[in-house]
Amino acid sequence: MKKCSPSVVVRTVCSGWLICLLIPTLSGGAELQVGTASVDITPNKAVALWGQFGLRLSTKPDTPLTANVVALRSADAQTTLVSLDLLQLPEVVVQAIRDAVAKKDASIDVQHMVLTATHTHTAPVLRLGTPGIPVNDQTMTVEETIDYLADKISDGVVAAWKSIAPGKMSYGLDRNSIGFSRRVVYANGSAQMYGNTNRADFVHLEGMDDDDVGSIFFYDQQDKLLAIAVNVACPAQVVEGQSSINADFWLPVRDNLKARYGEEVVVLGWGAAAGDISPRPLLHKAANARMRSLRGLNEMQELARRIDLSVSQTFDAVQQEKIADPTLRHVAVTLQLPLNKISETQYQQALAEYNKVMEQLDKDPASAPRVAFMARDWHHGVVKRYEQLQKEPDATYPVEIHVVRLGDLVICSNPFELFCEYGIRIKARSKATQTFILQMSGFGSYLPTERAQASGSYSAIPQSNVIGPEGGQMLVDRTVEIIDELWK
Repeated sequence: MKKCSPSVVVRTVCSGWLICLLIPTLSGGAELQVGTASVDITPNKAVALWGQFGLRLSTKPDTPLTANVVALRSADAQTTLVSLDLLQLPEVVVQAIRDAVAKKDASIDVQHMVLTATHTHTAPVLRLGTPGIPVNDQTMTVEETIDYLADKISDGVVAAWKSIAPGKMSYGLDRNSIGFSRRVVYANGSAQMYGNTNRADFVHLEGMDDDDVGSIFFYDQQDKLLAIAVNVACPAQVVEGQSSINADFWLPVRDNLKARYGEEVVVLGWGAAAGDISPRPLLHKAANARMRSLRGLNEMQELARRIDLSVSQTFDAVQQEKIADPTLRHVAVTLQLPLNKISETQYQQALAEYNKVMEQLDKDPASAPRVAFMARDWHHGVVKRYEQLQKEPDATYPVEIHVVRLGDLVICSNPFELFCEYGIRIKARSKATQTFILQMSGFGSYLPTERAQASGSYSAIPQSNVIGPEGGQMLVDRTVEIIDELWK
């Protein structure tokens, strides 16, 4: 195969965005090398859990949390794909992981790591300054948790690269119902997250579902299966409210696939664009519950059954097409997306709510953990953004995305709880034969559609997001532009 010239770094300004873009010269594929690893990242002390408004403390995990890694290299490029049983990945966590990897193995390109969280709501808090966490020898602070996770995750990344050897890949698509729209719209035009559909004024579910179950299979030279990456538009939040560490439905998914293909197989769980999607259907609840009962399965096991069925059927079909020299390209971009605008009315409402919770804090100091969150992150965040936009109407927020071409498929990451429609827009315009959308590669704010913002409710109100529909379309357009470049 023809070899590429070395990658070059281009720094430019495009349509008002500051872009730090790593663009490799394009050519045909070269021999693929594959390395894999899976490591336990379960904290060894009690930790506060993330994903609900109230403080929860896990003293004993229900299941382990894991980091699952695939390292890929050709003569032209390298990339590291990392799936983590975590809620989201604030910038400080991403940097800590990169620093830990670089310290252990300087040859690994840490800027070309695609880190994603499965969005389990029963994983450790990773936001610095979170109030209410006990300070004692039995409980990890947030700082200690980040250091611990960075050390364990970097061990996995280094191990994957140490195991790298010539390999192959195949991929495919099946369809199954895994995630379901969770925003209910009523006759007056209002929406509600997890709203009641058994009402006379129920009209429809606001968003679309994405039933794609995408799979990538990685093998060694002798066709032994090493790893599977599975992409479904559904967050891992079946057991989101409990108070013990839990990997949610990705654990039974891994268990099923390992039972089928071997315990040593590494399974990466990737959540596609699913900010308005849930693993619990709002329609046909009784029928779904009856079928689970007849099968003797709980909700997580039922999702795992469907994913296992789709992945295994895809695997059987793609055995005739294993690729040893796919084109490998990785583009990492930082976009400056505009902050979502705040109206005067929204500002005044948020300010009034902020003052109210601060008064409650004075009256009831025991409510500090929840009240402090509502004051600082929920309402006060809107107040601060409004005041910032008054001074800087064009204020932006830096957003890192990755686009990886692997043969005729493409992997596109973003840091949001991205509403499903944006993922569909990217897939519809992509030049790739198959497009994998990976959300939760960063700080995890919702990114709602214009329709959702007009209807309101949690996930689409200003408290729930940093970037709005304008930035969402910019994200779509820029991702598609990069895909186009990778296919030239």
